[in-house]
Amino acid sequence: MSSMASTLEPLVSMAEQGLGLACLPLFTIQDQIATGKLVPVLADHIEDVGEFRILWPSSRHLSPKIQAFVKFMSENLFRA
Repeated sequence: MSSMASTLEPLVSMAEQGLGLACLPLFTIQDQIATGKLVPVLADHIEDVGEFRILWPSSRHLSPKIQAFVKFMSENLFRA
């Protein structure tokens, strides 16, 4: 059986419940790894490229809110 979700939260929850493996961004599961709720099992086979994409409809101009969000994410998401 396989499960699919369109957001990360259900995948994290299913992994915490022991329902299988999940390939999740490290920033979403740092606390679970620190507390031992989740354990990396394929770390030697996954390359962390530090890439995150933000998408919006091409027909829209970048509003000041989106510009601020993109700037914040690019400056803060992958800090060590």
